[in-house]
Amino acid sequence: MRRKISKKRDAAVIALIALVFAAFIMRLWNIQVVSAGEKKSTAVKAVEVDVEPVRGDILDRNGNLLATGKQQRNVVFNYASFPKSSEKEARNKIIGELVALFEKSNAEWVDELPIKLSKNGKLSFKKNSESEVAYLRSAAFLDLNPYATVQNCFDALTERYSLEKYDVATARKLASVYYSMWKDGFNSSTPYAFAKNVSAQLASLIKEKSAEFPGVDVQVKSVRYYPDGTLAPHVLGIVGAISSEEYEARKDEGYTLTDTIGKNGIEYAYESELRGKKGKKLIVTDADGNTTEKYTVLPENGDSVVLTIDAKLQKTAQDSLASLIKTMQKTNSNITSGAVVAMDVRSNEVLACANYPSYNLSTYSKNSAKLNSDSSKPLWDRALRSTFTPGSTIKPAVAMAGLEEKTIDEDFTVLCTGIYTHYKDYQPGCTGVHGNLNVVSALYHSCNIFFYETSRLLGIEKLNDYFTMFGLGEKTGVELAESSGTVDCVELRTKKGELWTPGLTIQAGIGHGDNQFTPIQLCAYASVIANRGVRRKAHFVSSVMTADYSKTLYSAENQVLSTANFKDENWALVYEGMLLVGTKSYADFSSVGETVAAKTGTTTVERIVNGKSKKHNNGLIIAFAPYNDPQIAVSVVIEGADSGGSTAPVAAAIMKQYFSKTEGEKTARTEGSLLK
Repeated sequence: MRRKISKKRDAAVIALIALVFAAFIMRLWNIQVVSAGEKKSTAVKAVEVDVEPVRGDILDRNGNLLATGKQQRNVVFNYASFPKSSEKEARNKIIGELVALFEKSNAEWVDELPIKLSKNGKLSFKKNSESEVAYLRSAAFLDLNPYATVQNCFDALTERYSLEKYDVATARKLASVYYSMWKDGFNSSTPYAFAKNVSAQLASLIKEKSAEFPGVDVQVKSVRYYPDGTLAPHVLGIVGAISSEEYEARKDEGYTLTDTIGKNGIEYAYESELRGKKGKKLIVTDADGNTTEKYTVLPENGDSVVLTIDAKLQKTAQDSLASLIKTMQKTNSNITSGAVVAMDVRSNEVLACANYPSYNLSTYSKNSAKLNSDSSKPLWDRALRSTFTPGSTIKPAVAMAGLEEKTIDEDFTVLCTGIYTHYKDYQPGCTGVHGNLNVVSALYHSCNIFFYETSRLLGIEKLNDYFTMFGLGEKTGVELAESSGTVDCVELRTKKGELWTPGLTIQAGIGHGDNQFTPIQLCAYASVIANRGVRRKAHFVSSVMTADYSKTLYSAENQVLSTANFKDENWALVYEGMLLVGTKSYADFSSVGETVAAKTGTTTVERIVNGKSKKHNNGLIIAFAPYNDPQIAVSVVIEGADSGGSTAPVAAAIMKQYFSKTEGEKTARTEGSLLK
């Protein structure tokens, strides 16, 4: 009996142990499986992404916007919630449906693949896409041979992204997206922009379909906007996608492969100020696809750059230059291009700087290929970077050199018979027969014979010393890229393997030979004359201000580079000769309303046109006004113009606009709350 009870007790203990063990097993299952599943359902993904600042404004001297930031809607892929590269089917489904949605809406998406498909189904590389094709084949992407065919490339793309089940047209579209995603460095910190500047309606539709498009979002981004894209494009400059070379050079400054950057002009020169500072945003995504966003660092918008340019004067310069050239072209096929620069001589602030032909910043991106291949070179900044033989515009400097060195004086005269006969083996001519001339009448008539003789008496070393005092052959100091020009000299000719001859000296005295100066140099030279020997640094930027204009961070100084203490009586003679040109010659300034002093120049140059050498004239003029109290200086160069005097209407139009400003406008420039 006792044994039966003992057996029952043992069985109960065993059952109890088994029950406890089972409970332990269930608890362990709950912890490891059930609870883990619950934790998985509440798990989150978090990624920190950059937030672009708004690029700073560029304004004219009166506070008029020339370039600013404008918001646009971009459709982007966020790496954290977009299917990973291993999830090819999921990626293909999303991209394919997005492409179909955009095509149905007649909207554009980013398509940079340098492979096109013709209507008859033939694949080929796009024209003028050599660099893109090279990248497609390169080890950085498909790792194919440099001679891989378009079919080789397409087959590699199809295999890489599992596009075999799609027709060729669809596969090409999907491959295009993958190509750009790879090229733009799509990763956890760099979203990919699938489409830019989408409509509000399409953006709303994509938002509504967020469940169908995991990782696809609509972001608002600042882009460049120009109230008038034709206004001073060479001064403002271009903003574009950062190149691989620029990225490598500046990646330590926080740049990414999807950034934009100033390429030239003020946009390039003041990139650091205009760019602003990126912010940071934390994007949290749960397993159900719900996302929340929070700024961890707020972006700082770029600073505002205030230019010395006057928008009204700039437009006058552009319009008058274009109008005159187009009028001249009706009777003279040699005329191709030109440039004009205007400065405030009291500070050498550049008031206007125009080129013809020119272009529109607002449509540059769309027309960039055409603009770059245009033989007339509308993107080239002739005002700052092209150099021209100055011709007779050099003669005021030669006159001053002769007077200061006492080589000539007020009573010194030269008989002009139309031929310079000092040398037996070299006898250059003049534009006319002027008879006996002194320095004033020689400037007025632009007599070569007088300036041949003056230059011979001075010698090339003295002549060039004075050219340097006037800033010729020297950079003006502006913030933008400019050519330094050249002053013809013995050293220059020696480097070219040539001997210096007396004939080169007298040609230098009338602005010929290898003397080559930019239009902005010629304007700065006119400013030195207007300032009686004071040479100032030229500049395009007046100040840099905070984004909200509340604080001035930088103000340009009125910087004197050098002062030539020439005698007043010598200035009086040079001024008198230039006054006669501005008031009595066929260089017409009668519309200005102020007395103008000027000097024209005409040079004969040789250039290759359609493979053949062709000679033509260039017309130039320098001028300043008012004669008794100079405020503005202007230089004009028109390639192909028959004479310097024919370019005067451009200078006159600018001066007329300048002097027509109301007192209210001038007061606003001084007392405005924005500009000091």
